[in-house]
Amino acid sequence: MMLDVPGGPVQIGPDRRKVIEWRVRELLDLRSRGDLQGLAARLAPDFVYRARGAWPMWPYYGGPMSRSQFTGAVARVNAEFDLVEWDSHEFLVEGESVAAHVTVSARNRGAGAPVEFDIWFYFRFREELLAEAAMYVDAARAARLLPGGLVEVHPHAGARARSPAAAEPPSQRGAVRTDAAASGETENGAPASVRERMAMERAARGFFALRAKGDSAAMLGRLAPDFVYNPLGTWTKAPLMADRCDRATFAESLRLVNVEFEDLGGEVHEMVVDGDRIAVHRTIRVRNRGAGEIAQVDEWVCFRVRTGLIVEMASYVDSVRAAQVDKPPYAPPR
Repeated sequence: MMLDVPGGPVQIGPDRRKVIEWRVRELLDLRSRGDLQGLAARLAPDFVYRARGAWPMWPYYGGPMSRSQFTGAVARVNAEFDLVEWDSHEFLVEGESVAAHVTVSARNRGAGAPVEFDIWFYFRFREELLAEAAMYVDAARAARLLPGGLVEVHPHAGARARSPAAAEPPSQRGAVRTDAAASGETENGAPASVRERMAMERAARGFFALRAKGDSAAMLGRLAPDFVYNPLGTWTKAPLMADRCDRATFAESLRLVNVEFEDLGGEVHEMVVDGDRIAVHRTIRVRNRGAGEIAQVDEWVCFRVRTGLIVEMASYVDSVRAAQVDKPPYAPPR
């Protein structure tokens, strides 16, 4: 399968995927060992760290950061926090792009025992080196468990849903373009692999559109009979969202969310399609129906799709912003 990614076409196959998986694991292992020199050697000369959306930036600010700025930030983190180990839950590869959800065990060097919290990573490689990276942490849990000067549970200055890089072409924003998509070819005339990706993207965006409409019945119709909502790791649960559950329980959970919150639509930042799975990072504009306040809340959503229906799903919401928007709708006067 030939994909058009930044830097030119790349042949994607089982061996190439193994190389990318190994590269990611090597980066995380270097970080866990505190090998800053080894980590820096794996970064492209024009490397950029750039977290998108309105996610609280912990422990780095959102960027963009150059290669030297990023290694300096990592050195600060290494001085204060020891990354003991990590466990991977989701690992999606498309072209040179990777979306990965991991649980890390980390210890504040001045605070004692290791604690666990979750992270979503986005990586983009080029010619065996890391060209772009971003890290999205369960900031509420991390800040609670890892007290320290680097912990910040508020967005960096100037954070906004539409990032300064929003005008970049799609291939620079995470979703890998196929040759057909880049040339404007229609879906019917595209290769099978391109049509399959379009179908996966359509399933995800269609579900998001129905959520914005609050159409619970139509959302239920997009879920397979054996659907399971299956969040992994230790991620802080968003208000009113269910734990692991079946189709009916999940549909009721969404209905309750729609009662309390209005989804005003959003923007997709990163999208990685890998076989029957798709991982999406987006910013949603949400209004608390009782309090009237509108906030920008980010989430990573992972779907598994079969014959056009969603058979598995998990949503990992920015736990800090979700708690801020979940205010009591009415406080009686004292």
